[in-house]
Amino acid sequence: MFQTIARTCAALPRAGHFVGGWLLLGLAFVIGYDVVGRKFFNTGSTLLQELQWHLHGAAMLLGFGATYLKDAHVRVDLLRESFPQRTKIWLETAGIVLFLIPYLGFLLHFSIDYALRAWATGEGSVGGSGLPNRWIIKSFLAIGFALVILSALSILARCIDALRSGGKTPDTPFYPDP
Repeated sequence: MFQTIARTCAALPRAGHFVGGWLLLGLAFVIGYDVVGRKFFNTGSTLLQELQWHLHGAAMLLGFGATYLKDAHVRVDLLRESFPQRTKIWLETAGIVLFLIPYLGFLLHFSIDYALRAWATGEGSVGGSGLPNRWIIKSFLAIGFALVILSALSILARCIDALRSGGKTPDTPFYPDP
């Protein structure tokens, strides 16, 4: 049952990672177009520069959830590495329940309000010649936080499954691809 929950919760972060990868490809084309235009045709565009940071921000926020699923995030593991596997699983479980999900829930709540205020006020580029509809990029904050919450729920389900099975699992039971 917990493996099914883990796979279900991991599906959207993995999809976000896939979409984020394609956004990075689009970002490379936008950067190339902008650089060639500025270098050879003496054109510069606030719109293209803003599009670059919008694509970069969206791609990163879409990838954070999958990064946590793959245990590719930054850790400070001075003591953790010397602990037995079961203790590591308990630490991961406690960290998710006590810190990660409450903190991300707080961020999600405020990022939704942040995007809604931008939408309600019609917020656009400060420069005037950039991108309109600033709420779109601000919405990616909420999407990114929600994807990390789903990833945390997936890993939590794997941790619970590993603890229920007596810890007879590989070195990193909560991170392998389902």
